[in-house]
Amino acid sequence: MKLNSFFLTCMLFTCISLSAQQFSNIEVGVNSTSGQYKITSNALHWTFSGTVGEGLSDISQGNGSDEVGSFKSISFSWNKGQDIGRIRWYNAAPVVIFTITLPEGSSAPLSSFPDFDVIPSDLYHFSYHNDHFAWPRFLLEQTSTPWLLYDKQNKACIISPASHFMVAKMKGDGLHQIASSLNAEITSFPKGFSYSTIMVLDNSIHKSWNNWGTALRSLYHRNFPDKDADPLLKYYGYWTDNGADYYYNYDTTIGYSNTLLKLKQYYQQQHIPIGYMQLDSWWYEKTDYGPNDKLGDDFKNKNLPRGPWNRYGGLMEYRADPFLFPHGMASFQRKLGLPLATHNRWIDPRSPYHQQYNVSGIMSPDPLFWKDIMSYLKSSGVVCYEQDWLDFIYRNSPEMGATLNVADSFTDGMANAAAKEKMNLQYCMAMPRYFLQGLKYNNLTTIRTSDDRFNPEKWMKFIFTSQLAYETGAMPWCDVFKSTELGNMILSVLSSGPVGTGDAIGKESKHNIMLSCREDGQIVRPDVPILPLDQDFIMMANHKHSPILAYTYTKHQSVTTNYLFAFCNHAEDEKIFHFRPAELGMKNEVIVYNPISKEAKEVDAKDLFSDKIPESNYAYYILAPVSSSGIAFLGDENKIAATGKKRIASIEEVGSQLKIKVLFAPSEQQVILQGYSRSSIHSNIGKVTIDPATHLFSLKLSKPNNSNQAEVILNP
Repeated sequence: MKLNSFFLTCMLFTCISLSAQQFSNIEVGVNSTSGQYKITSNALHWTFSGTVGEGLSDISQGNGSDEVGSFKSISFSWNKGQDIGRIRWYNAAPVVIFTITLPEGSSAPLSSFPDFDVIPSDLYHFSYHNDHFAWPRFLLEQTSTPWLLYDKQNKACIISPASHFMVAKMKGDGLHQIASSLNAEITSFPKGFSYSTIMVLDNSIHKSWNNWGTALRSLYHRNFPDKDADPLLKYYGYWTDNGADYYYNYDTTIGYSNTLLKLKQYYQQQHIPIGYMQLDSWWYEKTDYGPNDKLGDDFKNKNLPRGPWNRYGGLMEYRADPFLFPHGMASFQRKLGLPLATHNRWIDPRSPYHQQYNVSGIMSPDPLFWKDIMSYLKSSGVVCYEQDWLDFIYRNSPEMGATLNVADSFTDGMANAAAKEKMNLQYCMAMPRYFLQGLKYNNLTTIRTSDDRFNPEKWMKFIFTSQLAYETGAMPWCDVFKSTELGNMILSVLSSGPVGTGDAIGKESKHNIMLSCREDGQIVRPDVPILPLDQDFIMMANHKHSPILAYTYTKHQSVTTNYLFAFCNHAEDEKIFHFRPAELGMKNEVIVYNPISKEAKEVDAKDLFSDKIPESNYAYYILAPVSSSGIAFLGDENKIAATGKKRIASIEEVGSQLKIKVLFAPSEQQVILQGYSRSSIHSNIGKVTIDPATHLFSLKLSKPNNSNQAEVILNP
């Protein structure tokens, strides 16, 4: 609807301020004379305001709907009609989307829109590092990343690019300017070009992240990966990457491939299930030159035979080295009998691929290159392609950041070719722009959110960056660790991403491995990745040395089990920590159970629970609601995610009963369940024992004849 000329001349914010339904509590206003626009959240009492620097024309308002939902909108133009701005804000979500369109194109850098110069005061800042693994930063990185601004009451705003992620850029200091645009090197835009930015405002940090991610995933039709369809997410796996015992290392008496075949056979003998195997950069031919094209050593491991496989440098040819696989990768995979995940680096300037395909810098945007790569992998039994060194690829391929479409061609080509072969992708060493770009690809199922070789020093970064992976639709991968490391195993399972270890033959802990999975190798995991609490963001922004608390959950009908992990980020951190179960969404009475110490405490969800970090430097808890009959079900006593849906298919409270459906792997004969009961406890099947002092009970449950599931009914 066009506004009349008289209205344009007298226009003030109060004249044309349009508010969405009360649920979103957002109002938008523009001033035609000054070119000013403002966004107000009535719920937060925050206003952000900016200007295009001149008067506005062609102002119109309207209504509509898109994948996010129904919205109100206002559009206007400036710069003699060369720039058109549009602001949409939604009726049922606290989301605002800004779009700038160039109807005639342009040969100048893109104007920032929005470009706020009035910003709420006293806000904390958070974003992701413009480097490999996108580490969390309690400051604002000027790159393609979401910016989080929040206060001591957990009120929060997230603003980020909503399109052209590979060349987008957030700008400003968060105090006097918050702006969104593209890299300044880009100065050529076609007719009709549009760029969008998303803004979310809510009364908690957690809810803001959720609204931000939900809106973007809706816009891009991004689905969370089907964990039953992806072997890396469905099964426990074996990894050979940096930190694993067989990373550029093997039994020299039998060779690399035979070492891995022997490992598979040994694990079978020990009844340790492996659902897939990862082959790292050792398996293909490389040069001696690093990603910056500097000459390095002629070997990766000086104790092994020299050869193009045993090098540090860039890719020469993405084929299995015949020294390691004399009969090829496909032959090895058939003998192994497991699907493979395979690693790749950057393209070396000396690679013959420069003559065969279009190569820009150290990567190829050529769809024929990707077709060749993925068809070879498919024929070799590979189910997941891992593209590593993504930050170096971006920095050493100048066209990726200086042109509109070259970076898109690189990531589109990779994803499309893999999808045609029904293969999934994993990103490694990804800058935050790659996480955002992953919104476009439903076969990007996992992203590394931790540096090489997972250990406690990386726990904090892993948990915070997992937030970015999850909200953009991928599951976080912590990287390889040793199975003897219980803390790493707990956090890996709770990540809801891949769980994989890299022990040499005979050095594994079968007990710890089986805490993660059933006897068929299927991982018993929570519903979502473990993520930080709001209090973590505030504590870290204030440079306090308190334990970090993160949580995840399994939701069954009306019964939700929470899993909380607490740890010290530094040796000098204080050890005492506190939380309320209500912060995790729990109500009424709750059992807080430590499965390591076997201690349980009943608390009101609103009350403060306190504990101390033990010598192990971490604490782990299962939090279960107490039913009206006084029973709290704590799940499988031998699984980390004790009520994960691969073991516990459902929990339902019916009157004074808890009805629980338990799943067995085909080879499993017994499962031991656990719980808490204020009084005596009875079960329709199995043998129940209860400790009257602790009120903890155990239920030994045998697998039914001719069925892989059993229904347990618990009564007081």
